[in-house]
Amino acid sequence: MGIEEIREDTVALDEAICIFINGEYYRTMITTPAMLKELVVGHLLGEGIIHSLDDLKEIEIKLMKAYVELDGEVDLDLIGRSKVELITTACGSLSTPLGERELKSLAIGSDVHVKAETILDMVRELNLRSKVYRRTGGTHCAMLATAKGGILAFSEDVGRHNAVDKVIGAGLLDGVNFGECVLVSSGRQSSEIVLKVARSGIPIIASVAGPLESGIRVAEATGITLVCFVRGVRMNIYTHQRRIITCEDSPA
Repeated sequence: MGIEEIREDTVALDEAICIFINGEYYRTMITTPAMLKELVVGHLLGEGIIHSLDDLKEIEIKLMKAYVELDGEVDLDLIGRSKVELITTACGSLSTPLGERELKSLAIGSDVHVKAETILDMVRELNLRSKVYRRTGGTHCAMLATAKGGILAFSEDVGRHNAVDKVIGAGLLDGVNFGECVLVSSGRQSSEIVLKVARSGIPIIASVAGPLESGIRVAEATGITLVCFVRGVRMNIYTHQRRIITCEDSPA
C-alpha cells in the first residue's frame, strides 16, 4: 500500500487575452501570459489577416487585452468569417479550410538547405530550453532558427498553436527573412499549424511529434519540407526532402 503525501506542485499558468481589431472584438485566446505582442502579431499573420508589418498601424497590450489597428489592404471579410468567441489551448486556428488552388498560391520556393545533423541539434536545443515543461509537464514549445542552427526566437506556451504564433510574431517584428528559417516545434503537425507556417513563408518544419494526414497534405501543396519524429539520431521526412542534406548527399 502506498504512502499518502500532501505537497505543493508547480503548474503552468494560463490566462485569457481578448483581441480587438479596429475597435471591434475579434476573439479570445487562452495563453501563457508572456510574449503577448508576438502572439497577436504571429496569429494575425498565420491566419492570413495581415501579410506584413505594413498592415499593422498600431498594437497595444493592456491588462490582457490587445488593441490592433490595421492599415493598408486587409481582408476584413476574412476577419468576419473567422471571428469566434474563444480559442482554447487545444485549438489555435479556426480559419476556413483552403482548396488546392489556394494552397498552391502559398507555395514556398525557397531553396534553403539544412544538414540533417543540424535539425537534430535544433531539437536538442529546443528540449534544453523547455524549462517550464520540465517543471510542469503542461506546455508546448517552438523555436525559430536559421538554416545553420542559429536561434532567433523561442517560446513556451500552454497551447502548441500559440507557441508557434509567438516565434513567428517575434520573427516578423525583428524583420527576419523567413525564407531562410526553420520552425522547430514540440507539437503534432496538423493542417492548421502547417498553414500558419506556409503563410509566414518558412520552408522547413521540424517537430518532435508526428504529423497528421492533413498536415502532410498542406505541406506537400505549399512546398514545405515537413520533418517529424525528430528524436535521438533519427527523423522522418514526409515532404520535399530536397532541402535536407543527409550523409548520402554529402561529398565523399
